[in-house]
Amino acid sequence: MLLIPGPVEVPYSVSNAGSIVSNHRSPEFKNVVKENESLLNKFSGAYKTVMVTGSGTLAVETMVFSLINNNDRVLSLSYGNFGERLIDSIAKKTTNTQFIRYDQLNIETLLEEIRSRDFDKLFLVHNETSNGTAIRDLTEIIKIVNEKGAKLLVDDVSGFAGYNMDMNGIYAMVTGSQKNLASIPGIGIIFLSLEAYNDVMSQASTNTPFYLDLKTSLKFLEKNETAYTPSTGAFISLNYALKILEKEGFANRVKRITSSADFIRSSLSDNGVEIFGNKGTYSSTVVCFYNNDPDMVKKLAEYGITVSKGMGNLANTTLRVGTMGMINNHYIEKFLNSYFKISGKNIIIKESDIPQSTRLPDFLVDDVSLA
Repeated sequence: MLLIPGPVEVPYSVSNAGSIVSNHRSPEFKNVVKENESLLNKFSGAYKTVMVTGSGTLAVETMVFSLINNNDRVLSLSYGNFGERLIDSIAKKTTNTQFIRYDQLNIETLLEEIRSRDFDKLFLVHNETSNGTAIRDLTEIIKIVNEKGAKLLVDDVSGFAGYNMDMNGIYAMVTGSQKNLASIPGIGIIFLSLEAYNDVMSQASTNTPFYLDLKTSLKFLEKNETAYTPSTGAFISLNYALKILEKEGFANRVKRITSSADFIRSSLSDNGVEIFGNKGTYSSTVVCFYNNDPDMVKKLAEYGITVSKGMGNLANTTLRVGTMGMINNHYIEKFLNSYFKISGKNIIIKESDIPQSTRLPDFLVDDVSLA
């Protein structure tokens, strides 16, 4: 049972589709690309969506290298390891930068800092998987950015489809196939607003590497193609996963994921486990909590449960549980009861204790491993 912050458990139908090798220039595969983009545009509110074979980090670097111009004043902020990775990518593209770093996220301090800075483009991580915190509501940040006449670019690799958020007020945003979309790893996804699309297409030739060049990808997307040979199986898996998401309903997926994180977090906290972050910054897709048993990951693995250690300065003191993708009441019950048993706590979580909102829709029950 994968309960890490990605990749996640996926339906059998999605997993099986990953083995399909297809002619990527065939009418059938072009239809896959077309359907994928159409559904991703629908879920996100994007004008155009580019899909590239690679990880979420590839999507981030495609956004960075294609959407920062030489004269842009760039501000980027970090409150975890993936924010630092975003800063590293930006620093490779431009030196006209300002960086804000926090050991722990404080929303009010963050807002004041953004208000006080002058910038053309603001980059941030919406949901930080390294420590289970998030800027849960981007509304005020969007307002500040718009008032400055600037543009907001968002790394939402681990957040998209885990929150009721779309592209409204956002210039560009990225995600990955292996998180809340519940597909196999291998597809980086770049959502573009109409303004971002027009800016890319009006650019003269740049020195952006071919693989990271959105303009090239968008020209091929007009033909429902990718600019280079893609992982056909990963594209087809994503097609299955997006149709499952459409059938479940985007808001229902968000509710299941959020309810799962809330219940795990409250169950741990109510029984003496300290959670990283606070109620204003808790992630909907990752629960990060303090742990003093250095063998806990190994012990949980003996119960068939895979979780992750923390990252960076939290690596030796915390564990992370992913609540993405196909998270459900069965996974929650098994994880909590196993964890409490290993911890020597006489606590039993019953199925009746777990909210109905964490359950899989009926049509998915036979398509997902519940062991």
